[in-house]
Amino acid sequence: MHLPVPLRSQSPEAAAIELSRRIEARDPGRQWAFATFRTSDGRRIGKASPFLPAAFPGSQEWFIRFSLADLHTRLAAWYLTSLWRAAELAGSVRGALDRWQVITAAAAARSLLEGAAAFTQEATTTLQEWDTFKRKGEPQLESLEEFAGDFSRRVAELQFSSRVGQGTQRPPTFLSRNVLTYIGKLAKAETAHDINDIYQWLCDAVHPSFGSSTTYLVTRGKHSTGTHFREVYARHPLGMLAATGFELTPTVAHAAADAVIAGGRVLMRDLRRVRWLVYDLAMTSETAFALKVASFGTFARPERNDRCPCGSGRKFKSCQHRWGSSGLPPETI
Repeated sequence: MHLPVPLRSQSPEAAAIELSRRIEARDPGRQWAFATFRTSDGRRIGKASPFLPAAFPGSQEWFIRFSLADLHTRLAAWYLTSLWRAAELAGSVRGALDRWQVITAAAAARSLLEGAAAFTQEATTTLQEWDTFKRKGEPQLESLEEFAGDFSRRVAELQFSSRVGQGTQRPPTFLSRNVLTYIGKLAKAETAHDINDIYQWLCDAVHPSFGSSTTYLVTRGKHSTGTHFREVYARHPLGMLAATGFELTPTVAHAAADAVIAGGRVLMRDLRRVRWLVYDLAMTSETAFALKVASFGTFARPERNDRCPCGSGRKFKSCQHRWGSSGLPPETI
């Protein structure tokens, strides 16, 4: 990560010498790429990275790579952690339903649905911000620093927002948004499933109140003749279709399965879009070809007729990874 370092020197030359001495004192013998900048309030700060080569440090291309390299790696981290989280929760729901542990399935399914609702909203906003900046063409230093600062804060909110400490003397630096806001927006956007109904069933199932406990513990069976009903109180109720002819409707289990289907579809779509964003930012800024360490979205420059690594299916020469073109993923993603 590129962390800003306050500097006492005001002239560019003196600030560069001061930052170089600090780096050498902190990490002797290791080559760091660094640059100094003047903030809007007149202060001069320095930024340094051990992951970029220091060749041609004053060129426009170098400043672009330097400013966006950190954003690229942090976006990649957000993408990968979101992918791992979704896969783990979906696997937990399936395993719990296989063992008929409905409360466990409901808790994991609710978390998966909340994650899908938050991820699709934040992914859309992040892509729109990148698209607006990229369409303006190759950035100048001032606009680059402004965008990098704003975008860096957005990525930090995606990674580190929290509600721990809210209302105390040590509130979180980035306050996470209420999850019901995300759920409401997802319900409006995804009409194939009744998101609100699914979410309410899952919330009831994991709530400690008596009513939600009976949602799980009591299974009503209606005899095929319709002459009587039966209620079974047990940790493991009857199967969905009991041999005795009782027809059972495990509503919470259905809600958990529906949450995985609806949330999984949203996550798969938007994870592909964010993966494309990671590759687009890396290739447009040429950070993908410049980093000295291997990470997600870094590789050798493809040949013109090679298939583009972004997953669009196009040849590299025909893909849109250049300043001034669209920053939104193509329909083939």
